[in-house]
Order: sequence, then structure tokens, then C-alpha cells
Amino acid sequence: MPLKIIIDENAGPCGGVKRVIRLTEKSMSEGWDTVSLGKVIHNQVEIDRLEALGLSEVDHREFDRVADGGTRRKVIVRAHGEPEAVFKRAEQLGVEVVDGTCPVVTRSQRYAQKYHMAGYQVAIIGKPRHAEVIGIQGYCNNEVVVIHDEDDIDALDPKRPTYVIAQTTISHEMWCTLLEKIQQRVADVTSRNTICSFVADRENEVREFATTCDVVIFVGGRNSSNTKVLHDVCCGVNPRSYWVETADEIEEEWLDDAETVGVSGSASTPQWLLEKVAEVLARRFAERLASA
Repeated sequence: MPLKIIIDENAGPCGGVKRVIRLTEKSMSEGWDTVSLGKVIHNQVEIDRLEALGLSEVDHREFDRVADGGTRRKVIVRAHGEPEAVFKRAEQLGVEVVDGTCPVVTRSQRYAQKYHMAGYQVAIIGKPRHAEVIGIQGYCNNEVVVIHDEDDIDALDPKRPTYVIAQTTISHEMWCTLLEKIQQRVADVTSRNTICSFVADRENEVREFATTCDVVIFVGGRNSSNTKVLHDVCCGVNPRSYWVETADEIEEEWLDDAETVGVSGSASTPQWLLEKVAEVLARRFAERLASA
């Protein structure tokens, strides 16, 4: 029986990822020596493609050396954003910056800064070392409490008015669970659910998609929070859901007795990579039939 391979019609990169890739490609096409400060997105396969076109990367600890490139160098700020101090330092160095921060993340930065300046205790529900969270902290003089699990809530001062936002790529379940716990500790809580609507919608879309397939190949970067969230959603309804970064990681036995294989991805997974994975699946299955 032929294997049916379906690419999730709702998969593909989000607007913020598309935007930073477009800005990066534009800078290179115009002849600029284009350098990213850290990873522009959390997908190494797409970064490899951009590097093949001329993009280079600089570590934050070596940021000052980007000024050595002269007037034909541009620095790309990644989609997850950077602390305010990075932009100020770039101005001091005379380095031209292309701000690739996702507009949804920029909105979170502004909210956090506004309430911090108003005297609120600011809390972010998310990962403490995530690039987006680090960037938001930088707009609040790094005086932010990051809540990743219930134990972190103890760091909140229960007597201070508190403003709570979310890392844009966390799950809705994580947001609701931890916000409720925060409200039990702190009397005066103002909250704003800043989870990206694209990310929130994808949870339901991925859940529905995974139920229609015997096997799901979920494609995304290993360091991507959104990939982990959505892969977990897949596994919740279809235990034969496998997370891969490239098509080379697909194992033959995953397809045993499968009639329908779905290919899906996270907000940072390019469409071309989903299509490549589908092509590899089709080729491998054809080879398997030929050798049977």
C-alpha cells in the first residue's frame, strides 16, 4: 500500500521569523558585510543556509569587534530581541543595526519597561536563560523575576504590586498554571497574556493534525522552545510523534505499519525544510518497497 505523506497546511514560519530572514537576506543582497548577534532564529538548518549566502555570527562577548568591519558592516538583531544596552553600545561603536526583533516581542519589552518604570515588580513566565527573556529583562534594569516553575514564585515579594507577562512561545497551560500560583502568593497582580497568537493557535492546529496521522515527523530546532511545546502537543494525542532537526535523523522503523505520515513544524521551521523532509520520506519509502 502506498504511503500517504501530508505536510501540515498550517505549518511554516511565523511572521517574526519571516521578517528577520527577509531583513538578513536584504542586507546581504545589498552587499553589506552582515553579522548576526547570536542566532537570528532557533533553527540551525536555516542558519546554515543563510551562512552559505554570507551571513556570519558574533558572540555577545565579542560584540565590540563588529566595529572593525567599517562602514560596510551591518549587525542583525535576532528575532528574540536584545536588551536595550545592546542598541546603546552599537550606537557608541558606530555600528549600523538592523532590528530584526519580532514585533510581538517588542510589544512585550515595552509593556515590561512601562510597568517597571511605574514601580511594579515585573515577572515573566518563561525560561530564565531564553534569549527573549534576557532581552526583556534588559528593559527593566535586569530587575525581573523569571518564573519557570512553582519554586521560582517564592522569589516574588508578596507585598509589591506585580505585573506578569509571558515569554511569547510558552504553552497556554504553563501560563495559566503559574499565573494562578502567582495570584495565590501576591495580592495585587496585573497580568497580560503575551503569548504570540500564532503560537497559541498552532497548539490546537497541531493537536488536530496529529490525530489524522499514523506517524508525525515534527521538524524544528533542538534549542527552540516553540518546537518543544508543539512536539509535546503532538505526543499528547499521538505517541508516534518524532522530533527531528533534519531529514537525516528519521529512522526507518518509525514508519512500520504506517499508512499516513504527517510532516509539521514550529514557528521557526522554514517551509522549504518541511518539503525536503516530505521528499526524503517519499524516497525512502519507495526504496523500501523496491527492496522488499
